[in-house]
Amino acid sequence: MRPLSSYTLADPKVMQNPYPYYERLRAEDPVHFDEGIRTWLVTRHEDIVAVARDTEVYSDEMRVSEAVRSPFQTEAQEWMLREGFLPLGKTDALKVDGELHTRRRKLVAPAFTGPAVAAMEGRVAAICRNTAAVFLGRAEADLVRQYAMPIPILVICDALGLPMDRVDEISRGADSMVASVGAGATREEAFQHARNVMQLQRFVREAIEQRRLKPSPDLISLLVHARIDDPAAPQLTDKELLSISTVAVAGGVDTTRNSIAFGLHALTTQAGLLARLRASTEQDRDLRRFNEEVLRFYSPVPALPRIAKKETMLGGKTIPQGAFVFLCWASGNRDAQRFAEPDKFDLDRANTNQHLAFGTGVHFCLGAMLARQEMKCAIREIVNSVESLELAVSPDQLDLSNSMVILRGLKSLPVRFRTRASS
Repeated sequence: MRPLSSYTLADPKVMQNPYPYYERLRAEDPVHFDEGIRTWLVTRHEDIVAVARDTEVYSDEMRVSEAVRSPFQTEAQEWMLREGFLPLGKTDALKVDGELHTRRRKLVAPAFTGPAVAAMEGRVAAICRNTAAVFLGRAEADLVRQYAMPIPILVICDALGLPMDRVDEISRGADSMVASVGAGATREEAFQHARNVMQLQRFVREAIEQRRLKPSPDLISLLVHARIDDPAAPQLTDKELLSISTVAVAGGVDTTRNSIAFGLHALTTQAGLLARLRASTEQDRDLRRFNEEVLRFYSPVPALPRIAKKETMLGGKTIPQGAFVFLCWASGNRDAQRFAEPDKFDLDRANTNQHLAFGTGVHFCLGAMLARQEMKCAIREIVNSVESLELAVSPDQLDLSNSMVILRGLKSLPVRFRTRASS
């Protein structure tokens, strides 16, 4: 058996299926230093929860080090500033700790939870229905490229109140916000990412100014007019509004797309699920249970980082000050100490809601409610529209690797199906 030190999350083969690596780590070295990415991996559910909730020791204020920046990124950012735009970092949004995080979250949370998101279900369902209508008359489709991919960007643009006829440009801006932190970008690519981000900022700025003059029922309007009882800072600043709105676009697309795609993958590979969900007399309840198990079983965000604020002990290991620590949500979600038969997809699992797909503690994903709603509407549309659904390729042909260890998703999902006569 190969030693654990010979494995790394940076290996595309491990990214394709990290679960055997995680299983060995939980059993042999639950707090493990991965040499390939120079990062500590926390792999047991109990330890992950403890670290995620200990914001005094483990910081969520992530700053991209020079080692993973394009050498041309500073030049591109200086150009953005000269053009009147802001190179925004994660700490301008919610990737902060302490009182600043608490203040921002109080201002932002009402826009992404409760009645504001519940009121959007009809529009989300319509976007899913219209997207599916393009291919449902055929016998084959790629459910990632034709369905899971377009839905989240359409939903977030609609939710925020961004122009629906400029979705492609907005999508490029969101992609560039993620891609621009990579180390391999050439000068031309770094400047193209900057141009894409500037265009996204134009759309968001225009929406912010319009909502100041005329409020409307969208999330940007809620953010613009949010107020808390804080004499020093009762509302979001212009920079916070711009950053939080653009991060909502970038952060709400890839992860939700992957979650929807994994749900569709489960329908094609888990015998009887499609028929059971379609025939359910409590379909919305069962769809919610299905989606929670999808999130646990597949973990679209397999890990997220923290930084140790000071030297500390964890699992018998000394974690140095400044060290990167990955909370391996995907590993915790397959921990047999928490979930019985964790490698089995089980719609009837009693404690599925203990999964860590959206994190835990004060940094629990703010977009979780909207992501769940998109998943429910997207899966419901397919469940009620097709009589049969199967992979059009062998399972080992599906590519689950990714260029970032904090994201995992299907690049395509070719399927064959038979549309229901009543659809």
